[in-house]
Amino acid sequence: MRFSVIMPTRDRPALFAQALASVLAQTGVAYEVVIVIDGLSADHAQAYHRILADAGARLGDRLKQIELPRRAHGHGPSFALNTGALAATGDYLAFLDDDDVWIDAAHLARAEAALAGAQPPVDLYLSNQRAWCGDVPDAEMLWLGPLADQLRRAGRSADASRHYTVSRAELLQTPGFAHVNTLIVRRALWLELGGMDEMIRWEGDRELYLRLIDVAGVMLFSPCEIARHNVPDPAQRTNVTTQTSPLQRHEWQARVFAKVAAHAQHAEIRAHARQHHGYALQKIAEDLAQAGDWAGAAHYARAGHGARPSPAGLGRSLYFTLRSWGAPRQERIIAIRRHPKPKNDTC
Repeated sequence: MRFSVIMPTRDRPALFAQALASVLAQTGVAYEVVIVIDGLSADHAQAYHRILADAGARLGDRLKQIELPRRAHGHGPSFALNTGALAATGDYLAFLDDDDVWIDAAHLARAEAALAGAQPPVDLYLSNQRAWCGDVPDAEMLWLGPLADQLRRAGRSADASRHYTVSRAELLQTPGFAHVNTLIVRRALWLELGGMDEMIRWEGDRELYLRLIDVAGVMLFSPCEIARHNVPDPAQRTNVTTQTSPLQRHEWQARVFAKVAAHAQHAEIRAHARQHHGYALQKIAEDLAQAGDWAGAAHYARAGHGARPSPAGLGRSLYFTLRSWGAPRQERIIAIRRHPKPKNDTC
């Protein structure tokens, strides 16, 4: 089996049915589908059973379904994807979130043609997607959207099947990254890396992407737009993004980039992570300033400026520091206790 498509889902049977239908619409290639239900609730059990029965009638033993025990907040997308990858039998893993859809029925067949017979084998196959807010597409939100133009400006040409062989340096020059919906990874490499970091519950796909391009050999990029990413409705708290505050999301980003900056093999990956770590710290500072925690804002602004120096960052850290000393005494005490000055063990 060439491809295993991993689909995690939780409490969204109607959206999941649309996502699964887009996978079943793939033509010209054999594949299996591994569905991981992150805790089946009684409210949605009947709907999921009906969807899976219909899919099983079409796929037969090429459908695998795994039901994780029910937990209050689920096991998280990283755990679900790792569980599916371990159960998969395909040479390559592809992924689709349960609230998104593939829009190109030739996606897997195109990838198969590019991967077949490649020596050395392709480790990563990257495509593109567009974000949609309801029925309105976002013209700017293509994850690797600028990459094709960037490659052409550098004098690069696609091969006969419109694929580019890309380097990590070229991937790091584009502002985006390959979202999990647009990523196909050689399963042996996935297992070698240990899959996704299950301690990361937001931006886990970015951390995985940076870890993958740090160690991957051959990487292929197709400029084709193969997926529609449906931006979560903030009024519907059924998504990891909508269940967390901006501050929490920026904290996760800071953790992701701090980890990559510390552990990546290649200097260019570490430099990229340090720069973005500084940006995440600056966003934390702004979040805390908006909440009136000026001491906390000053603390993170200084850290952000240290990681990503700029005149604007210096001005921000000075401003927040001055505001922190102008805060009421009790507020300063609370903030200082929350962000204590580190002890100097050398003197």
